[in-house]
Amino acid sequence: MLVAYVLVGADEAAAPSALAPFGADLKVPARQAIKAAEVKSQAIECLAPANATQWIVENPPEGTAAKLFTVEERDGKNILNISAGELVPARSTVRILLPGDGPANGDLWAKNRASYISFLCKSSKPSQMTFHLLQRGKTAGTFQTGFSAKPGEWQRIILPIQLFDLKSFAKIAGIGFRTASAEKGTDVSIADFRVGGIAYTDDSWKSHRLSISINGDWHFATDPGEQGMKDKWYADTFDDSQWKILKSGLSWQEQGISHYGYAWYRQKIFVPKEFAGVPLTLNLVQIQSDDDTWFNGARIGGFSSEYKYKNWNTRAYTVPPSLIRYGENNTIAIRIWGGKITFIGEKSGLVKGPLVAELDPYCVKMREPGGADVPFDLFDLSDARQGKPFEIVFSLPAEMAKEQGAKLRYSLSDLLGNEIKSGETTLSTGADQIAKAVVGIDRETAQAVYLRGRLQASLVIEDAAGNPLYSGIREMDRLSFAKRDNQPLPALPEKTEDTPYGKLRLVDEIDCAISLFEDPHPYLESGFSHAASHYTPGIPVQVKVVDILGKKARESEFGWFAYRIGRGKLKPHTDYLLRIEYPEDKPRFAPIEIQTGQNFMDVGWRNGTGPDSVYDNWPLSKKWQWYDVIIPLDDQTVGTAGTGSASAENGVWVYFMNKLKPNMYYAMWEGGPAVASMKLYEIDPEKNAPLIQKPKGLPSRVLSFDWERQPDHNPADLVRYAKLMGYNAISPVILKWFFANYSDPFNGYDSMVIDDHDYWAHKAYDPAGGKSADSPWPGKKSQHVRYLEETKRYGIDYIPRVEWGGSQDLPKEAWVVEVNGEPAKPNRFAPWCGNILNPLTWDDLKKFMDHLIKPYVKDNPQLTGMLWRIRCDRMRISYGQADLELFSKETSTKLPPGGKAQQAAWATGEGKAQYDAWWHQKRVDFHRKLVELLKSYCSDMTLYYYNWEGDKFGLILPSNTTWAFNKNLINAPNGAKAVYEKDEAERRKFTAADYIETVRTGNFGASSGGINRADYGIRPNLYKDIKGIQLFAPANYLCYADLPEYLNYFQTADGLAVSNAVPYDEIGSRSINPKYEGNMITPAGAPFSMAFELLPYFHGDARTLNYTVYTYGRGFADAHRRFAQAFLALPAIPGTVVEQGDKDLKVRVYHSVNGTYVGVAYKGYAAKKLTVKVPAKAGAKITNLVTGQSVPTTAAGNDLQFDLESGPMELNAFLVQP
Repeated sequence: MLVAYVLVGADEAAAPSALAPFGADLKVPARQAIKAAEVKSQAIECLAPANATQWIVENPPEGTAAKLFTVEERDGKNILNISAGELVPARSTVRILLPGDGPANGDLWAKNRASYISFLCKSSKPSQMTFHLLQRGKTAGTFQTGFSAKPGEWQRIILPIQLFDLKSFAKIAGIGFRTASAEKGTDVSIADFRVGGIAYTDDSWKSHRLSISINGDWHFATDPGEQGMKDKWYADTFDDSQWKILKSGLSWQEQGISHYGYAWYRQKIFVPKEFAGVPLTLNLVQIQSDDDTWFNGARIGGFSSEYKYKNWNTRAYTVPPSLIRYGENNTIAIRIWGGKITFIGEKSGLVKGPLVAELDPYCVKMREPGGADVPFDLFDLSDARQGKPFEIVFSLPAEMAKEQGAKLRYSLSDLLGNEIKSGETTLSTGADQIAKAVVGIDRETAQAVYLRGRLQASLVIEDAAGNPLYSGIREMDRLSFAKRDNQPLPALPEKTEDTPYGKLRLVDEIDCAISLFEDPHPYLESGFSHAASHYTPGIPVQVKVVDILGKKARESEFGWFAYRIGRGKLKPHTDYLLRIEYPEDKPRFAPIEIQTGQNFMDVGWRNGTGPDSVYDNWPLSKKWQWYDVIIPLDDQTVGTAGTGSASAENGVWVYFMNKLKPNMYYAMWEGGPAVASMKLYEIDPEKNAPLIQKPKGLPSRVLSFDWERQPDHNPADLVRYAKLMGYNAISPVILKWFFANYSDPFNGYDSMVIDDHDYWAHKAYDPAGGKSADSPWPGKKSQHVRYLEETKRYGIDYIPRVEWGGSQDLPKEAWVVEVNGEPAKPNRFAPWCGNILNPLTWDDLKKFMDHLIKPYVKDNPQLTGMLWRIRCDRMRISYGQADLELFSKETSTKLPPGGKAQQAAWATGEGKAQYDAWWHQKRVDFHRKLVELLKSYCSDMTLYYYNWEGDKFGLILPSNTTWAFNKNLINAPNGAKAVYEKDEAERRKFTAADYIETVRTGNFGASSGGINRADYGIRPNLYKDIKGIQLFAPANYLCYADLPEYLNYFQTADGLAVSNAVPYDEIGSRSINPKYEGNMITPAGAPFSMAFELLPYFHGDARTLNYTVYTYGRGFADAHRRFAQAFLALPAIPGTVVEQGDKDLKVRVYHSVNGTYVGVAYKGYAAKKLTVKVPAKAGAKITNLVTGQSVPTTAAGNDLQFDLESGPMELNAFLVQP
């Protein structure tokens, strides 16, 4: 709830007065008679044999020897024959630049008022094609539309110009065809190209429609206490006469209103009686935040979500006739959320936009078969997914039905032109003098419409001779799926099941093999396409149910499918366990998104690709397995309008993505995810958390996670998640990028607060403004404070992550200087870098630490340190004159003669090794001071440090998920798999020494675009005497996570710390929903999912293991919890290796006052019975710290030995007591 601190001054807006209703003075124009335009048709002479040589194939298939087209004369026709099944879909173009002066052809068509292009078509097999209009200087895909090619007799294809998003054919220089989808061996024949004009267009009866401007003065009020809903400000009878008056078309900030929260607009609109029975559509403005709209007191629309589909941003709400008082005034009430919101800015309210109300007697309607007509955007299509038939009603003036023999030909397609259904129907005129054409939608077509999400119709009225009289497009872009969004499925009968997490209540289960016609669960599917990015998805994709390892499972081609799981009412801000049944039959790359609002998770698994892989050599079990994810439920999920526009109470969407684009991405794998079933359970963070036997009175190890995304969630959700997963620490980013401070306001930083609608309230700091930093929402707790409260409540350590590089108050003399003498620029977001060589930089950091950490230490023992992650390369090595002089003074090195430029060049050339070594020691000294500062707050505090910027970290070579790598896959001469194989072959050549030299020198080569700078390096040997700092070793790939020399290079006085900085892929970003960016997936199956945690313990006795991702979340939760039980049971003290005679077995003992702790790490890939020997006297008691059970032992000289049935890559912990 917003507090009432926002006041609108009397001089900030116009004084109250009576407003004239919109449309009150509008005279309804007389309905004009419809007149046919004079038009003519002309042939496009491009198929004569003489023109055959001018047809070419652009971007033909690699290495093809097949003839891809012919131009011939047959049966009295000149025919273009296209081998559609051999072309590269959506790429190979069979095209011609028209004979003569190409552009003049299009100009001539335009001069003759041509408004359609047509041709005859037939094919040997059903196929989907695209037709392209070519302009010089533009790609073939610029102006295109789809059509269906069918076997049988010649069919006339008529393509209205509107399908190409053009108003004129001017400048068209050529035509072309591409295959969208066709079986091998499919031939498509084309003949008789023509262009022509249409006698009637939608403009022929524009006088039958009415537009009423609603752009002007509105009654306006802010709602700081959110009283509007309680006092029914939306009601038709509410008295708004004392409200202020604002103009639409401008934000409320532009009109002097300083307000964060909801504000209301109200006005009257007069609807003429001449349009009785006609729906009214309110076309408002683009609203990037949340809104609600009422008409005469009834809510007619509104959407939430910071990530809406672009086709829903500009609000348009249809009012049914039943709510309209024709011939009278009607009330519009609009509520909009606004303020200074990140990525939106101060652009709140009824900003610039259409702002028009439209009355169209010919709007498209839908209905149940034989039922009442409903405006299409009010007709709920949710049940179409299960094949419920419906009808589409196209309306036209009665004059269109008077032509004897007239018929309407239609083609229903998605918004990208992929045809769903085509046919013809008759026109009939009713008493209302409106001609109607009814198109019946059968079971299969209804489901196809549902799955495409967006719909358009191309309409052509022909006379008895087949000549087109009218053509037009009807876009049905905003289909209604209200029931899908708002109605829960019935709850299951009460049932509990035994799981690895205890006995849990089953909430829902889905059999993914069930036909979509039978399964009641909401479902979506789509292919990947940049053309659909940020828009309602629905690209056609092949999804099949197949037999795998004796079970049926659902899987898709390049694309995705998704279910909404959940029955009854789920409980936001509680926790659930999702179990996904999947096969390990072949190498699968399986990204998943679980859309739980602000807590969304982009997880998944990847199987091994073969025993010789340097990245993923995990063996396949050849069995069905469970992939488990713990879900902290937010209150939102995906809805019709986009991410976060539906309530999570009714269930959450789970997306399964196949990113294996043929001969391109992820060619080392053989399939995407296949899923047999899913189950959803309730899970309790107290009763079902893993029991961890922490070493009493001894230093604890750290199992933590941090993530890139801003902390825009409820902190309690993520802290509970950490507890259920077995983590003992959490590191949300509190200072992000250059500016974003999610702690309490502090000078030098922009203040960020998460508002009640999950937007990022933002108040910029002005270094020159003379004003102190302030909250954009006074009284609202910062995310830092909220995390302190929740970690204390749940007993989880809190290690805030900061991406510090200097505040905005850092003086210019403390900026890093580049070799050229200019301020060094970070690689993104920030304008300058902080220079550790200048004492002002330390002063700047100390101020922030005194603000962020110091005040909270006393009352928050769980505040155990800080994670400093370098972002944007903001702490670069500096070559300023003062820096070089300091180097000279401290090292007694004489600088070469010449000026600043020559000396800086020396420091990066001949003197580089010496200057770099000195700078590294200066950075160590800077870190030492920070450690001492933290310990002055509390002696137990630790500085965790990660030195690198990249989200997709790679050493020497780029990560194989980066665009730097992916670009090599496009049109690879020997195929994409060869690119992956070459990368692996190169990786096999590298040794631990190569990787160590890279991180020592900072010469990262191709992995960072050729960067070779000291600040990219780290030299842990310089930290050997500093207690209280841990340097994270990146270990996100097997090729260096399994190298003991590499890992142990990072040892400091506090031991080894490792970050599994998961490289995420961004293929299909924003394509499944607007919030989706990429996936962070772990090895599979469950025994190998903790490989990058087990190996650092095995090789280096790692004390801190951190999981760094873009979005929080990780699968194989049971394996993670079990690892946590073993790892965190061992004390963070030096251990001693006890040789066992097995290269895959590492046993360490840790002597303490509690007894001797024993860590047993087995890195073999197959389960094995181990015999473990440890120094202990006969009669000593050994307890398994994971199970809590006593372990039978036998004496073996001065040792005790015991047997252990170990799974693959498993860690166990024991305690030996006398």
